[in-house]
Amino acid sequence: MYFSGLVSHLRDILSSQALGFVFQPVFDLRRREVLGYETLMRGPIDSPLHTPEQLLRVARDAGLGLPLEHLAVRRAVSAFVAAGLPGRLFINLSGAMIVDLVREGGLPAVLDAGGLNLTRLVVEHMEAEPAPPAGLDEAWQELAALGCGRATGRPEEAADFLKLTPPHTRRIHAETPRREALAGLVEGARRQGLQVIAEGIEDARDLATLCALGCDCAQGYLLGMPASEPVRQLSRSVAGLLATACDRAPLNPR
Repeated sequence: MYFSGLVSHLRDILSSQALGFVFQPVFDLRRREVLGYETLMRGPIDSPLHTPEQLLRVARDAGLGLPLEHLAVRRAVSAFVAAGLPGRLFINLSGAMIVDLVREGGLPAVLDAGGLNLTRLVVEHMEAEPAPPAGLDEAWQELAALGCGRATGRPEEAADFLKLTPPHTRRIHAETPRREALAGLVEGARRQGLQVIAEGIEDARDLATLCALGCDCAQGYLLGMPASEPVRQLSRSVAGLLATACDRAPLNPR
C-alpha cells in the first residue's frame, strides 16, 4: 500500500477509534508482585498498521502523531480500568504529547473521564529527541506536581523510575564490562531514589544478574507476555528464582 493509502487507512482508524490494547506486566522483584502494566496499542489485526511502530511511523510522517496519541491515551485508560488490572498504568508518550496533554488541565480531565486516579498513571518519556518541544521541561515537572509517576531511560532526567531498555539488559549475565557499567548505572539511580525497571527480560540468567545488581522491577516475556488479559502473578519457577537471587541484593530505599 502506497503512503497515501496508509494515511487514508490511518484516518479511518482514528475516526472509528479502531485501536486495541495489550498490557505487559511490570513486576516488583523483591515483593514478587505486580507493580503495574505497560500499555501497547494495536491497529486492526489484518491491517498494515497493526503494530505500534507502523502506526506511529505513518502518523508522524502524516502530521497525525498527536491525534493518534490522544486517542491512544483515552482508549488505553478505559481498557485498563475495564480490565480491572491492579497497580499502575505505564504509557509511553512523545515530548509533544506530554506538553499537549498537560496544557490547560487536559490530563486530569482525561483520567477523570476514564475513571483512573492520577497517582496510578506513570508517563514514560523514553525517546531521546534531538529537538525537544518547547515547554517539555515545565510539563514534565507539572506531572510530578499532579502526583503522576514519571519514567525515563535517561538517568540524568528527573523521574521516579529509570527504565533499562533491552540493549542494556540482554545477555548481561555473560558480558562482564557491560555488567559492571550497568552496576554503576543502577547504583547511581539508587542514590537519586529512583526505582530501576529492566525491560525485555527473556533469560532467567539475566534476571538473576539484575537482581544481584539491585534492580527493583522488571518486565519481559520471561515474566509475562503482552496480552489483553495479562498475568497477574509470576510463574512458580520465576518466583522461586527471585526468592533466591533478589533477597540477597541490597535494598533500594523508597
